[in-house]
Amino acid sequence: MKKTIKIIGSVLAIVLLAIGGFLLYITQTMPNVGEAPDLKIEATPQRIERGKYLAHQVAACMDCHSTRDWSKYTGPLIPGTLAKGGELFDQKFGFPGRFTAKNITPYALGNWTDGEIFRAITCGVSKDGHALFPIMP
Repeated sequence: MKKTIKIIGSVLAIVLLAIGGFLLYITQTMPNVGEAPDLKIEATPQRIERGKYLAHQVAACMDCHSTRDWSKYTGPLIPGTLAKGGELFDQKFGFPGRFTAKNITPYALGNWTDGEIFRAITCGVSKDGHALFPIMP
């Protein structure tokens, strides 16, 4: 009888510990950055050029969100595939799973607000609030 009580107590303790660990994981790893800011960016030619510079050079968005020709040295971007997504990141790149870069063309982001795009870039949180991690922290 005492052995049965010990076993039940141990199982109950393990279950409670697992639930506590799960809750801690959820509260600490899920994004909690709040709502997207209410932004409206005017699309002037200067801002479009600046955005192009940032996306191609500084943040290197196009390196992941475009298709690359890995049969060539350094895997250059394939012309005509800029921002269309589809590039696969898996174990051969050292990732613990399979991730596909999303389409970030104006067509794909057409129903996103400027604030939602800003939040995705600066906080790594999608339009619906889920984390874009581990690829885009």
